[in-house]
Amino acid sequence: MKKELTFIGFGSCGEVGRSSFILDDGEHKVLLEAGLKLIPFQPSIPPVGLDKYAQDLDAAIISHAHIDHSGYLPAVYRHGFEGKSFMTEPTLDIARMLWEDHYKIEKDRYWAMDDLETVYERTETMEYRQKQKIADGITIEFYNAGHILGSAMTLIDWKGYRILYTGDYNDNWTPFFDGYDMPDDPVDLVITESTNGVRTVPDREKINTAFTNEVRSVLASGKKVMVPSFAVGRSQELLTVLTDSISEYPIYVDGMINRMNAITERYLTSKWVSPRILKKLKEKGLESPFDHENVIGITRENFERTWDFRKHLGEVDEPFIIISTSGMLMPSPIHTHMRYNASDPQNLLAFVGYQAEGTIGRDILEGTRQVTVQMDRFNTVEVPIKSRIMQFHFSGHVSDEGIRQLFEKMQPSEIILVHGSEESRTSVSTLVKKGTTVHFPEIGVPLTIKSFERHFGVSTEEL
Repeated sequence: MKKELTFIGFGSCGEVGRSSFILDDGEHKVLLEAGLKLIPFQPSIPPVGLDKYAQDLDAAIISHAHIDHSGYLPAVYRHGFEGKSFMTEPTLDIARMLWEDHYKIEKDRYWAMDDLETVYERTETMEYRQKQKIADGITIEFYNAGHILGSAMTLIDWKGYRILYTGDYNDNWTPFFDGYDMPDDPVDLVITESTNGVRTVPDREKINTAFTNEVRSVLASGKKVMVPSFAVGRSQELLTVLTDSISEYPIYVDGMINRMNAITERYLTSKWVSPRILKKLKEKGLESPFDHENVIGITRENFERTWDFRKHLGEVDEPFIIISTSGMLMPSPIHTHMRYNASDPQNLLAFVGYQAEGTIGRDILEGTRQVTVQMDRFNTVEVPIKSRIMQFHFSGHVSDEGIRQLFEKMQPSEIILVHGSEESRTSVSTLVKKGTTVHFPEIGVPLTIKSFERHFGVSTEEL
């Protein structure tokens, strides 16, 4: 019998987006991720060619909830997958929220709501460092990836051959995480993201300080701060940082951020977050980092007509902070806040995350000073951007030093670089120890893992 393991990518090979990979030894096929690629003002792009494998899959592993890693999973079930999916419990809760939101946009383009229910029924959740059998001779174990709540690196023991799939991971300390965790012993193969390439990610404490100092300065001058932010992860970090030092000014929270805050509150235990934040909450007598009088959610629970309240905020003279989706200024509640506040030269529009090409946020950073914003489902308006523009380089992805440390400790014989541009992958490859085989997979092209053959004492000639 052949002892051969192949890797095939259906997305996120030479690109970021639609992460989806299969490991196949001829007997078992395991899916790593099932994501969609989101394109500004266009329909999403699915993994290429994954559908035909759906019926043959033994299991699916989802590293974290972001749509570019999980958004196509309901479609995999629609196309005939009948096995289990494995992820952490927070990932399942967050993914369901994101799936439901994405369905509002694309409806049943890829899957229907009953497929979503199938995913929920067939998913088995796991804690970190809990070993789980997923097929004959194959077990997995999750490690905290430090990326977002519930994110996990996956250690796969494939009949004694050890594989570490990183997903998205972060080595920087954040309010909720102490960087990534990893296995205690070396592995044979590492499949890693290469998003940042070789880039030194600025120290988070320095960014936090610069951000809060600038926000406080604007507020003290009697003006407003608009913060377009990602609903999952970044917004919760920012709220925690801001409320550490700002209590006398309102912080309004708009969009899906409020739902994510509620999910985060359910997982404020040592299983899922750093002891540092739990200790801080205990010292302050708080149950939640969002439990502050000056943190006000713009929701129907608080305001009968949220649109009217957004308009009201645009007309008041008092200083405040508004943190709202979307992080890249795509159509979302932030558009209303921009309409009423972006024309004041003394207000601040603070970018706190990556702005993809083609997004309104990227256009503004590159100099556009008049944009079209969505007022409701049917109406748009032209808005002049006269407010101050600043970018703060927060990152949820691993730095060059974090990748180097991972390679040094794991000592893999082979490395597969995914989730990054060609430039980023080439950059990361410079960190690899001499003698280690590095692969740059292409979408749809099977890749044979030679160290798997060597592990079982099988030469290429014998195959």
